Order: sequence, then structure tokens, then C-alpha cells
Amino acid sequence: MRINIGSFLCALACACSTASAGVSEIADSAAEAARSYGAAVRSCDMGWALDYMYPPLKRMYAEQFAGRGDKEADNARRIMGLTQETPQQARARGESGMRALREHYVKMGKQMISSGLKIESFTVREPVSEYVLTPPSSVVNAVKRDKDGRVRADELQGDGERSRLVVLPTVLVVSGPGKNGTTVRVERRSHIYAIRDEVVRGEIDRNGLTPRETRINKWYFVDGNTDINTLRTFFPGLPLNITLPSGGERVLR
Repeated sequence: MRINIGSFLCALACACSTASAGVSEIADSAAEAARSYGAAVRSCDMGWALDYMYPPLKRMYAEQFAGRGDKEADNARRIMGLTQETPQQARARGESGMRALREHYVKMGKQMISSGLKIESFTVREPVSEYVLTPPSSVVNAVKRDKDGRVRADELQGDGERSRLVVLPTVLVVSGPGKNGTTVRVERRSHIYAIRDEVVRGEIDRNGLTPRETRINKWYFVDGNTDINTLRTFFPGLPLNITLPSGGERVLR
């Protein structure tokens, strides 16, 4: 059975690059967490990969799945305000959408394996850029940044909620059956976004002598193929000129 390696690379990416001066030591933990996430990528375990997806994005996708099929008309009526949804109905619809989303991802992973696709390696390289962002729902002290929105660790002061977005280059090597029974190997260079929510308490002075407490969530991930404007729905302050690694595909011999 022949498969289109390029289309499967895109499918994997949708489920699922050198450091600059704007990257802090904290970004190293994002790279380390992403290497654990890579275990799901290598095994085509798309259900596990879904567990690592940034929760607001996952909820958005689940909402889209909840409005499909026979429920599409009802969902449209709800959005237009023609029906009033109870909290119980909203919760049931959300759970239904999440189940449908998971089934879709698990099925996609199984299709990859049954088609002969093999993930030979998934390498996460050092972060290229890092941004500290204020979620739109937070009413907190502004987080100070330089003119490009990059981290200035010596100026992060005060209390408040924030999110940290780190750009991580990735290298994916995939093999699968090609024409005439041959095996095709493809290398894809891309990137993923690692996102972590944080709550800061206390202050740190410019000499780094005053302790502060930071309550953090775990790192979640968003594929680099995701429209950057989708990310800006969660983080309106994300700069227009974020630093990204170079990407592309090539056939390996």
C-alpha cells in the first residue's frame, strides 16, 4: 500500500529547531518536557499527544467537534441565541466534543501505523525564542518586555498571572512504503510551541537577591503549523515578528 509521506507528516504535525539572546534558562525545561512528548510522536500514540496539547486549544477543537453531524443545526441555534443551554447541557456537549476529538486522534494514529508509516526519530533542539505573555482574561500587573516582546528576566517583578511561550525547533524523520515496493525516508524540519502558565508571587531585584515564589503549570505544546493568529486569540500580546527557526522537508537517501 502506497502512502503520501508528505500528507502524513502534515497529519502528524496537526496532532502534534540554536538559542537567541531572548531565551532564559527556564526555556531549557520546555525542551526537556518536549522530549518526553516526543515519545508519543515516535509511537504514533495520538491520544497521548492530545493529552499534551495546550488545554485552551484542545477545548476549542473539542467545541468544533461538538458542533458536527446532527448537532450542527442545534449548535447554530445556540450560538444565535435561539435556544438557552443549561450548564448541564453545556457540560455534556463539551464532554461529547472531547470524546469525539480523542477518537479522531486515536484513529489517525492507528491509520498511520497500519499504512506502514514509521517514525524513526523526533528530535527537539534548543529553544530559539521565548515570550512572557499576559492571558486576556487576567487582570494583573503588566509584565515588562523589551521592544520585541522577549523575556527580560531581571525585570519580571510583582504579583500576577502570566504565560510563557517557547519556540522549539524539531527534526522529524519518517519512513514508509513508496513506489515499486521501495522505502521512502523523509526529514522534516519544523518547530513546536511550548506553553506554560505561571503565577508569580513576590519580587526579584536586579541583582537577583530577593526570593520570589512561582506556581507553575506543566508545559503543553502546540504544533508549529497552527495559525499564529489562533495563538493570538489566547495571547493578544504575542508580537507580530516572533523568531522562528527555518523549516522544510527533504528526501533522505
